[in-house]
Amino acid sequence: MARNEEDIIGHSVRHMLDQGLDGVIVVDNMSTDTTPAILRGLAAQDARIHVGSDTQAAFHQGGKTSYLSHLAWRAGADWVVPFDADELWFAPGMTVKEFLVGLPSAQDMVWCDFRNVYPLPEDGRIALDSGNAVQVDRSESSWFRIAFRSRRWVWVGEGNHALRDHPGIPVRGLHMLHYSYRSLVQYSRKASQGVAALEAAGKGKDVAVHWRGWEELGENERESRWLGYLSGEEGSTDGAFVRGDRVVLADPSVWRRWDPNGELQVRV
Repeated sequence: MARNEEDIIGHSVRHMLDQGLDGVIVVDNMSTDTTPAILRGLAAQDARIHVGSDTQAAFHQGGKTSYLSHLAWRAGADWVVPFDADELWFAPGMTVKEFLVGLPSAQDMVWCDFRNVYPLPEDGRIALDSGNAVQVDRSESSWFRIAFRSRRWVWVGEGNHALRDHPGIPVRGLHMLHYSYRSLVQYSRKASQGVAALEAAGKGKDVAVHWRGWEELGENERESRWLGYLSGEEGSTDGAFVRGDRVVLADPSVWRRWDPNGELQVRV
């Protein structure tokens, strides 16, 4: 699902196809920017891309992702990778598809760790496909995303962190760059529309606490917090934070394999 992601949606969809996915089902959720037009253009150019429209304002990500997973099963998928528009998934030394098909048949869930990506302080924003350098957390988040073997019905938890109807333990091995913090304006808009959708759905205060916390800040507080993110003095609430544990990379959005030069290896 995607909403107002015009600056990144084309890149993320193409990236996941480059990772070997045989198809992408992407649904626009009431975007007011050019996201729908971009998606229509992608689908017209590539038959592997299937575009739909969602006009429900309320936040029901788990239920909607579960239904999209059912559509993938109906289309013949062996695995489902429920990625967001601001996520670039990778595998070490191979494509995501090669990693998944190489797993033993008994393994039916995989965790994907992620690292947040931030602009350089002097830039203040990330422009995908610009070739500009960015900052990336060296340490992985304490949260994970999940991919899983396709089956007729599945219950994906909110945030794509786990399956709520499966007791098994996922294997680790996939990695993701999380481009949630692309600019102050973009992130503030994302948090505001996210909180509005949560309230419309009657979600509890424990869901998307990073959006709720940001929405409660005043304008000056947001600017201060944003500068703290970019300087490395503060970390977002959606993952682990180690002060200053960042590395500057020359546009990792062009990677085809995870950390090809070993720049994100955690120092001991």
